[in-house]
Amino acid sequence: MAEEAAAEREESGQSDPGQDEQKEEDKPVVIPSRMLFTESGYEEREEVGQPVVVPSRILFADPTPMIRTAEQRLNEFMEKVNVVYRDIAQRIDIDSWLKMLNDDIMWDVKLQREVRQQMTVFLERHPHLPRDVWKLLESSFCWKERVQDDRESFSRQFPNVFLHVFADPYYATSLRFSFLTKAGGIDCEAFMRYRLGALLALKHNHMEQAEEMLTRAYELFPDDPDLLRLQAEYFLRLGSLSRALTAIDRSMALTPDDPELYWYRARIYVKSNRLTEAIHDVKYFLSHNPGHLGAVSLAAKCYKKLGDPASACDMYLRLLELQPDDIEALVYLAEGAQTENGPTSLPASSAASVDHLPAHDTERAASRLSEQRAGANKSSFFSTKNLPLILVLGWFFLFLIRMLFR
Repeated sequence: MAEEAAAEREESGQSDPGQDEQKEEDKPVVIPSRMLFTESGYEEREEVGQPVVVPSRILFADPTPMIRTAEQRLNEFMEKVNVVYRDIAQRIDIDSWLKMLNDDIMWDVKLQREVRQQMTVFLERHPHLPRDVWKLLESSFCWKERVQDDRESFSRQFPNVFLHVFADPYYATSLRFSFLTKAGGIDCEAFMRYRLGALLALKHNHMEQAEEMLTRAYELFPDDPDLLRLQAEYFLRLGSLSRALTAIDRSMALTPDDPELYWYRARIYVKSNRLTEAIHDVKYFLSHNPGHLGAVSLAAKCYKKLGDPASACDMYLRLLELQPDDIEALVYLAEGAQTENGPTSLPASSAASVDHLPAHDTERAASRLSEQRAGANKSSFFSTKNLPLILVLGWFFLFLIRMLFR
């Protein structure tokens, strides 16, 4: 059929459409002399000369896609990271980081080492991230596995990354970021740097440094609940209980459902000898954190001071379930058992029997009674009177055995 169609076109003088298209493509196009044709396109030039003739298939050809170098790809990726970090809303959104970490460059084996190095340098300069983001980044770049042989050198070179990943990840990432979205146009980086500095200063009990960091952060953004909590801790350590209570009440007004704040206020109430209010707050905190040793111990002490031995005993028993070798709980429970049982003594019938014996047997009965008392004194060491000492000695020997076989 193709041959017949070609023969008919030849007889009628018609040309092949494909040939016509080819001729059309090969038809030259005249470019004005002021335009210079280069590899990147057409550039205008001042001198005027002969027109430039360019084949139409070159003029209208699709541009060849430019191949990006490894350096260009890395720069583009780090720019994406920078955009996410600069925007507080994206910075605290883990989905933004997940999307960024799914970039094609993360799957390029040849560039993984360079990506990890650049990310480590970036995070050393920009470490203020929520805890879940830090966990995601560590799982992606595996710092823990890769610095096992050179941990000390890594801590010197990247102290901020080391703090958030290795040294104290829970403490360093305990500060929240959600309220910063309402902070307006403040210098967020400076605020977060001062706030973290205050937290670390309080941890190491550097009170002058803590005061300076708290003051600077408060000047930038006074309505951050975590900053107010740090203020309350600072004033509590100084013994300024009224100022500590004011700070924690302001923080609770901003985040009324935060159980941690009830724990802080309970400690302030105890220092202020407001034990009933302290019990109320610590019970609320324990309803959300039942295994908190400090809160259970504080509740037991409050009940003890309030003269409620039954509730104190319940709390000390709960404390022993969490920490079996707690000395305070062991001693209190032992003293309670001794009070209930009373002092150890011989039965009244034994003492009274001396007076009812015949005269010639009185001396022999008295000597026998003395022997009984001596035997009772020998065994009285294991009575409830010495139970606290026995428990302490038992705990001490148990501790020694653990240390020997560790």
